[in-house]
Amino acid sequence: MQKLFNIRFVFSLCLVVLVWCRGTAFADTPSVHISAKPTWISTLKPYNQKPSSRTIERGFYYGLIEQQIQVEKQADYNHIIREIVSETGIQNASQISVSFDPAYERLDFHDIIVWRDGKPQNRLKASGFKVLADEQDLSNFIYQGSFSALCILDDIRKGDRIEYSYTVTGRNPILNGKYCDNLYFQWGTPISHHYTAVIASLQRKLNFKTFNNVPKPVITQNGGLTTYAYEGFQIPPAHDDDTQPSWYNERGFIQVSEFNNWADVVNWALSINPPSLNIKGTLGDRIVELKKEAGNDKAKYFRLATLTVQQEVRYMGIEIGEYSHRANNPEKVFKQRYGDCKDKSLLLVSMLKANDIDAQMVLVNADMNEHVEQYIPTAYAFNHAVVTANVNGKQVWVDATMDNQGGEGTDIYFPRYGKGLVLKAGNNALTIISPSKGGSVKCEDIYTVKDATSPVLFTVKTTYTGDEADYMRGKLESSGMTETEKSYLDYYSKIYNKIEAKDSIVVKDDLKKNTLITIETYKVGDFLKKDSTSDKYNADLFANFIYNQFPSITSRVKTPVSVTYPYDADYTIKVVLPGGWDISENHDSINRDYYRYESNFSSAGDTLRLNYKLSFLKDNVPVNKLDEYRADIKKLNNTSLGYSFSYTPDEAARPSTINSALVGVAVLAVFGLIFLAVWLYQRETPGIVFAYGSTFVPIGGWLILVALGLVGTVIVTASSLISADYFSLHKWSLYHSTSHDLNFKLLLVVEMLGNLILMVYALFCLVLLLNKRDILPSFITGYFIFGLVFFVADYILAATIGAKLAEAALNPLVRSVIIAAIWIPYFRKSSRVHETFIVPHPPYNYSYEGPESSEN
Repeated sequence: MQKLFNIRFVFSLCLVVLVWCRGTAFADTPSVHISAKPTWISTLKPYNQKPSSRTIERGFYYGLIEQQIQVEKQADYNHIIREIVSETGIQNASQISVSFDPAYERLDFHDIIVWRDGKPQNRLKASGFKVLADEQDLSNFIYQGSFSALCILDDIRKGDRIEYSYTVTGRNPILNGKYCDNLYFQWGTPISHHYTAVIASLQRKLNFKTFNNVPKPVITQNGGLTTYAYEGFQIPPAHDDDTQPSWYNERGFIQVSEFNNWADVVNWALSINPPSLNIKGTLGDRIVELKKEAGNDKAKYFRLATLTVQQEVRYMGIEIGEYSHRANNPEKVFKQRYGDCKDKSLLLVSMLKANDIDAQMVLVNADMNEHVEQYIPTAYAFNHAVVTANVNGKQVWVDATMDNQGGEGTDIYFPRYGKGLVLKAGNNALTIISPSKGGSVKCEDIYTVKDATSPVLFTVKTTYTGDEADYMRGKLESSGMTETEKSYLDYYSKIYNKIEAKDSIVVKDDLKKNTLITIETYKVGDFLKKDSTSDKYNADLFANFIYNQFPSITSRVKTPVSVTYPYDADYTIKVVLPGGWDISENHDSINRDYYRYESNFSSAGDTLRLNYKLSFLKDNVPVNKLDEYRADIKKLNNTSLGYSFSYTPDEAARPSTINSALVGVAVLAVFGLIFLAVWLYQRETPGIVFAYGSTFVPIGGWLILVALGLVGTVIVTASSLISADYFSLHKWSLYHSTSHDLNFKLLLVVEMLGNLILMVYALFCLVLLLNKRDILPSFITGYFIFGLVFFVADYILAATIGAKLAEAALNPLVRSVIIAAIWIPYFRKSSRVHETFIVPHPPYNYSYEGPESSEN
């Protein structure tokens, strides 16, 4: 963080030097002029009524705010009176600051008077002003070239009246002489008397729209000019709240615009920001490279061009004068490798058009979103520029200022700007922007308890998709892994005093699927806390992950409350405890038209599972729903978000974690198989008569390998039945509450029974082989066929659940195919097999031919 601060400090210092150099080079060093009041202003009648003392905040109020705007002279006259009513007001109102842009504006002060005991004190002098760079957006890498004329008044006392007036002359030439502005009629401090007048030629058509509480205008005509005057008295302060949405504005204000419709705005914007058609230089070379790489794939070219602008051209805007709205030439932007939103958007549009992809810049308002439709057509309706393109018949929207975006081709997230003005000739309306599919966050906290006193293994696995993955990717890149690990550990340290990181954070990032996974591992020493009176160990769990998404609001909040939208979270807490759990399942849900919440508590074997789901369906909690929302949060805090449990490390008191039903099935299967094997072995078979001099053949040759294989099968299968944990309730419930639950349980049953049969069958065949029984060839052939069928069924079932299970089942299947292909023909055709396995049952049921028979 210190390094980042130093970089920003150096960057800001460089811009300040740039400001100084700019002023020096063009001999237009910002200065404050002192002159008489303009002669074109009208005089107001005095109004001296004080607002109610209960409404006065910050120790002062405005006795007068007067603004007269002469459109034809491009001049704004301002007359301000501040009344100091307490010592707090001395601190808050004893300095005067006026912002202006010397690139096209001139600042003239007419007077600064401090009234004390009814007597005026002239405080206006040029040396009393300090002109400072007014760059509040430097931290956002935007330099606008504006300045503030600051005058700090000496010797201000309680009861003083500060009166001053000034005129700012000049308009931004980028508007080509058209006038538009937003004029506020309500501030954050009480105003006794407010007067705003717009004076324009009779021939100039101005469009007006008022918002919230604004007095009706008085319109007069005189000397070829029309005056639109808005006058109000005792205007209360507006109260903004930190939790209100960016589009919400309860202040009274007036919108003035000379643009008659959105087509006028489109034509004006196209005239100052035409796409480049004949691109040369380094940008032209890059376009050639991208075309070659993409071939005929327009979607691939679109993505390559987007990545080039997003990743290789950093965000940085020098918006001096007309470049507040005019974009720089795309070739220049690409060569310098920086630009603001309109620079980057025009660059991307030009690159797309260079490969015959229809693309346009789009003006949007990142604060107002779809609420921009409330505005009348004006150049000041927007604060951001993006791009839309038609790629293979699909309309795609892209924000060129974003970076670290995952996905392929045209699969790219676009923020919910709601509506925008597409800069295309003939367009005369705002366009609805279809929302992108929002991403999601899925987090799983797992506490593995070894015993009552050992540190608990705490694992956090968080999966981000879509725009959530984009955001986290950028956050990790910006913060760095060391700072990220520190901040995460600091967060959990507020919950657990004795926590330490066990391993570094693991990050798995799939850019093509736009999925990012982080895995954190900690050791918690104070998860279980012993109660000295009961000797029980207690633990408290709380869904902070969910709770932190709910904005905290007090009863004083009277505005809509902003929430993260779109937002979709799935959060699970698991506690793996020796001895298991015995709890009743619990479900809770809240469904509102602005958010949806659900929780499900359950247990399976040794694992407690607390699952929470939260989705915000709108970007705010409406004012008329605030009481309902507060009640919901109170309920969630008291009942649903928290969970406490007690743990007694007593073996006898622990509930069983063995799946007794499956054990019973296994026992019955074993007894049944043994009974069947004994019965089959003891069945009487035809006796044999040896030729004179013949006898039984000993086991040898390849049959030794078969015997060893059968022994190995018995050992490996028995070990697998134990190690695979088939009889654990925890494993039985691994896929609880998922779509794979039934298939997984069926798989466990099939694998358990299949392995039992395989083990007993192999043991049976081994006994037959060692006793050289005559029935071995047919039964061992059946053994190999059963193994093949069993492993095929196992693989099919595993494949319906997941790739990892299928991969684990594939090796035994391949091995069984090879074994069957080798040994089944061998036992059917081998003469040694036919000569060896001839012993009947009972084993003494054989005889020998006499010598005479042999001679015959």
